[in-house]
Amino acid sequence: MFELLRAAESNPIDGAQADNLWNWLLERQGLAEHTHIASVPAIADAALGLHAARLPSPYATVAARSASAEVPMSLFTETTRTSVITVRCMRKTLHTLPLPLAAAAHAATAHFRVRDALRQVTNAGVPPTQVDKAIAALTTILEEDGPTFHRDLECRLGRRGFALTTARLAIKVGWERGVLCYLNRTTGWNREIRTFGLTSVAYPGVDLHQPREHATAVLIGAYFDRYGPASIRDAMWWSALPASAITQALADTGRELLALTTPWTDDPVYMFRDRFEQFTESAVQRPSERISFLAHEDVALKAYNQTRSRYLGDLPERAVFNQIGEVLPTVMIDGRLVGTWSWNKAARRVEPALVRGRTSPQQRNLVRARAEMLSGTLLRGWQNTNGVGGAGSIPSHQDELDLVW
Repeated sequence: MFELLRAAESNPIDGAQADNLWNWLLERQGLAEHTHIASVPAIADAALGLHAARLPSPYATVAARSASAEVPMSLFTETTRTSVITVRCMRKTLHTLPLPLAAAAHAATAHFRVRDALRQVTNAGVPPTQVDKAIAALTTILEEDGPTFHRDLECRLGRRGFALTTARLAIKVGWERGVLCYLNRTTGWNREIRTFGLTSVAYPGVDLHQPREHATAVLIGAYFDRYGPASIRDAMWWSALPASAITQALADTGRELLALTTPWTDDPVYMFRDRFEQFTESAVQRPSERISFLAHEDVALKAYNQTRSRYLGDLPERAVFNQIGEVLPTVMIDGRLVGTWSWNKAARRVEPALVRGRTSPQQRNLVRARAEMLSGTLLRGWQNTNGVGGAGSIPSHQDELDLVW
């Protein structure tokens, strides 16, 4: 399974160095006050995407990595919307990525997403030729009208003689193939205005159809560049790609790897040599009580499975993960999770829930102060059902993007 990686030099690192390496990695993502990042595209590049399956996640992910509330608010500007694209990719989950990374993520994972979409067509008893005709009709509609609300597209196809099931499958298959793109036209983090457009029009020049092997090398290279050291099983979990594809992709990057042994797992973890040298040449001293409020399914946490002890320590997973394996909005201090947080819609504030015995009184005071700051940032991007910012509530079904049909 790991034959292509056997030539990598092996280096043992102890617990203290492993903790420093993990915190250094977080710094590079903007998760430190002195390394905050000033734009959404730059944050999405540093973190290898914003997890976007839940409506609040992109906004909260950006808020954790930027110094100003203006940066997450810029998610709703056309400047940002033309610089990043939301695609279904790793583990068939929505991620908002800069255009070059999005193209690689799409092309590296399209084969199993298209396969599954076509299986839905077969299971629904719809002739594939009918779906192809509906996609052609969608293309015509979108060429004429531009981005269109998804329910309107279903109605328009219905008037052209396509059944609702066929219409929905056409949107799904067209999206998975890269013909269509998803565009959320909301101006608030708690609401979705789901439209679809033509990828070629909304993002001209983006190549979603590059060769899979090339795209996989770009994607896996980006993963180990941002998240190494990581194990092969970590990369498999994150990408849903097989070990053979990951090891071949690492070889195709042409970058020299190191194999590290860490307290996180008995298996080797891998990191590009130039990144490890960058870490060893950097200052190892870091301020204590570095506090981050991370988003639901934050990318820094979802990047790992086998080596989650880097941020859990001896904390049980059930303390910060829900029953379906999603990591909740969490509070992190110095690289370790110490609790969760939630948005109280009625009170319009962030409420942390810290695990007993994991924090000092001073840390709890700092967490409360940081929660108050985040409350203000979230409130700026909050909209009620009439689109008015700063108040109101949303229907519970809008808490996540149901884009599977």
